[in-house]
Amino acid sequence: MATERIPLTQPIESRSGSFAKDSYSANCFFETRDQKREFVKRPGLVLAKQVVSITPPAHTPSQGLASFNSKLIAVINNTVYSINPASSYAVTNLGSTSSTTNQSYFVKTFLDTYLFFHNKTTGYLLNQAGAFIAMTTLPASPYVSGTVSLNNYIFIGTTNNRIYNCNVGDPTTWTALDYVSFEQTTDTLVGIAKHLNYLVAFGSTSIQFFYDAANATGSPLAVAQSYTSEIGCATGDSIVATNNTVLWIGTSKTNGRAVYLMDGVSAVKISTNSIDKHLEADDLSAVTAYCYTVSGHTLYLLHLYNTSKTLVYDINEKMWYTWTQYSIQSSNQPNPGTYQESYFRPIFFAELNDIAYVLDDDTATIYYFSTTTYQDSGQAIYCRTVTDIMDNGVTKRKFYGRLEIIGDKVSGTMQVRHSGNDYVTWSTYRDIDLSASRSQIYLSGSDRRRAWEFLCTSNVALRLDTAEIDFRIGELDQEQSVGGGRYRR
Repeated sequence: MATERIPLTQPIESRSGSFAKDSYSANCFFETRDQKREFVKRPGLVLAKQVVSITPPAHTPSQGLASFNSKLIAVINNTVYSINPASSYAVTNLGSTSSTTNQSYFVKTFLDTYLFFHNKTTGYLLNQAGAFIAMTTLPASPYVSGTVSLNNYIFIGTTNNRIYNCNVGDPTTWTALDYVSFEQTTDTLVGIAKHLNYLVAFGSTSIQFFYDAANATGSPLAVAQSYTSEIGCATGDSIVATNNTVLWIGTSKTNGRAVYLMDGVSAVKISTNSIDKHLEADDLSAVTAYCYTVSGHTLYLLHLYNTSKTLVYDINEKMWYTWTQYSIQSSNQPNPGTYQESYFRPIFFAELNDIAYVLDDDTATIYYFSTTTYQDSGQAIYCRTVTDIMDNGVTKRKFYGRLEIIGDKVSGTMQVRHSGNDYVTWSTYRDIDLSASRSQIYLSGSDRRRAWEFLCTSNVALRLDTAEIDFRIGELDQEQSVGGGRYRR
């Protein structure tokens, strides 16, 4: 009898840009400890406030979330709301924005005097007294994704390749000639972000860096010509600046899509070939992204709505996961009114008083992440690992005996099933008690090649290591050594 240990920290692999086949891990992050990598359940969601009363499957679109003046500022269906966590999340309607389906892009001015934001059509200012105004002095829209605060200036980009700035220290005043052009290449501006002490301008096939040159007239910016990159941006809504870096979905002149991370002033590809296939499978017409740090892990959450998936990159572990949410489907989703596992519905993020808040995409609901909560507002979190196809080095039939889950003991249940025909059909789930001294089952059938699925929906914390499986190989001397687990080489 041979024994194989299968890691429960399976990487995302894909032959077709979907999760129907091949390995992945869901609703987790990985943690390396003592030269091994463990599967850790992601934080749960705690309901903070439903800003607008919505009864599913009815829905209303969310367009942005920010923190300002000790309050949360949410844009929901073209209305701006202030939510005060110190007063039981009291909601104040601040006013309306222009009618659009675009998301909002926020930035604070020096000393948090103002919160500036735009929705690609109109710009707005909110001051500390709560006065909310639409800007009338901004240059003509439409604007590109993002807005930047740099050296007491606010910057916005326009689709005619100009980057405008307000007067120094005065976001209420904008001058028609105070701009710099994005023109070092024959490219089109799609988004801007702040990185180190630069304004980074993303085109569809190139990137340019601008620094504050303290010009006496016009824009204070000048281009850092030597830093121009030939990696562009597929969608400005994927750009997120965090922790001295920037992440985004990039493109090149060869048209391939990939996720990149800014290392200094260099674009470094961080997506795998399998992640690239997921990006190619989506038309990227509806994307949001943000970064969230938990337990020392900085995570980049990328929501792709047209293919209903959330891809998560762990900057520390350099691994990709997928996150999902079990929630009632809205009228603009498949099977409205039913509970299903879909993409991770909280799509906008803001940190306030060391609490990580998120706003969902359809029910105007604000949650906060909690590492001591193991459900999403009362609904189960589907922690799942699907393995690659395994043949243990030979294509002879394997007869499986004991299967044991190695990990922390908790009062929960692990459900296990397997597929012997390339993920087409699956066996019935079998339950394993994770609180037992030996969390195991026996008599797991036989296959020549097999993939496993491990699923836990229990309301408990999870930290899991591996699955240990005993098996016997038919037509083979049992004293002969057997190979390792992966089928594809």
